[in-house]
Amino acid sequence: MGKGITYPLGFYASGINCGIKESKNDLSLIYSKSPCICSGTFTTNQFKSYSVLWSMKNIKNKIRGILINSGNANTCNGKENWKLTQKIMEEIAKKLKIEKKTILFASTGIIGVPLPYEKIKNGLDKLIEKLSEDGNLEAAKGIMTTDTFPKEYEIKTNIQGRKKEVYIGGMAKGAGMINPSMATMLCFITTDAVIDKNALDLALKNAVEDSFNMITVDNDTSTNDTVIILANGLARNKTIHIGNPEFIEFSNALKTLCIELAKKIVMDGEGASKIIEVIVNGGWCKKDVRKVAKRVSGSMLVKTAISGGDPNWGRIIAAIGSTNARMDIKNIEIKICGIKVFEGEPVKFDRELLRELMKKKEIKIEIDLKRGIFTATSWGCDLTEEYVKINKEYS
Repeated sequence: MGKGITYPLGFYASGINCGIKESKNDLSLIYSKSPCICSGTFTTNQFKSYSVLWSMKNIKNKIRGILINSGNANTCNGKENWKLTQKIMEEIAKKLKIEKKTILFASTGIIGVPLPYEKIKNGLDKLIEKLSEDGNLEAAKGIMTTDTFPKEYEIKTNIQGRKKEVYIGGMAKGAGMINPSMATMLCFITTDAVIDKNALDLALKNAVEDSFNMITVDNDTSTNDTVIILANGLARNKTIHIGNPEFIEFSNALKTLCIELAKKIVMDGEGASKIIEVIVNGGWCKKDVRKVAKRVSGSMLVKTAISGGDPNWGRIIAAIGSTNARMDIKNIEIKICGIKVFEGEPVKFDRELLRELMKKKEIKIEIDLKRGIFTATSWGCDLTEEYVKINKEYS
């Protein structure tokens, strides 16, 4: 088993059931024995969880930990719950013997329900007692809602420190309400790197842009989306700054970790049976290829065609054309599962062979806009009847 969030040196984690849910883990904690510089990206939804607002307010501070609850979004639930949010932060800070401004908060679950203050408060002692270098899996379970499996990843960076090589670890949750800019996805990342705050901000921004912001399950944007990275510096490497070679190494490793976690979210899309990878080449600019890739991976008609194993490239054409991206419509090229189906006009292909290929779990759609050099990749999943069943019963 991997170490996920506790893979880097000096990080501890735990997860317990505090009674928000009947039996599954619903409360998690990530803790660093040393203060961390921190960076984060948060939902663009105008309605934001009180937990998000707390973290946005305090993320500029040196951070020691993150408390996460599942089963309750702590969103649109009355102004008294802002006071309860602050009280929870005061309680856990006192128990950890740290300042309340050095701990962040994240929540996921049902909107409009009062924060279960007493249940969370009563679970804090047990949660802290269980903090461990091996607590990553229980913590990953504690942030799940409709997820069917915990999502963890870890990676080495090839950056050598005086104490050890720099590591990055992470955990994420998300299965529905996924259209990050960002989505009801939470992601928490740790690293033992010594890194400048500006460098950490830029590395995370770039990683999120090409990973979590390029996935979609159902085109809905949540009120709680959060990605946070903590860096405690315990690897004792030379400080990573923007522009030095180590920044490139760190950024590439962080982007790889974020892409792998993002793909796990898509693989676990509510009711999904297949993952869709949309690669768009030949763009006039980065914005154009990103737009087309997200539009195709998020198209409900494309999703249902993939679900049924139907090589209906007309749905892909319609999705591409619905954007304002610049393209050469007379020469645009489309491939499904490696088979060319369109090149400015219909192309003859073995439909039965393609139907057979489309039975696989991973479906690749390649599009060439024939207008430039830019490329982008988006990930989505198919849409099945099970998605409707899950969401009509979610309350």
